[in-house]
Amino acid sequence: MTVRAIYEAAKIESAASPYDTLNLKIFYPACLPDDERSRNLGIVPADDKNAPFPVVIFFNGINCSPEVYQ
Repeated sequence: MTVRAIYEAAKIESAASPYDTLNLKIFYPACLPDDERSRNLGIVPADDKNAPFPVVIFFNGINCSPEVYQ
């Protein structure tokens, strides 16, 4: 199985800085088509044959920084 990741950041309007930014790293099973769009732009669609996909959310805890989950 090929796995790809999307990195995104989102602003939380009701939170004060520096706690107003949410950083996301979304992993998904990818289908690697042999076409120009995926080769040149890196746009790889999800492999939906096993959909719906489970969702797992990791939060850092006590004595564990977010970098540990890399």
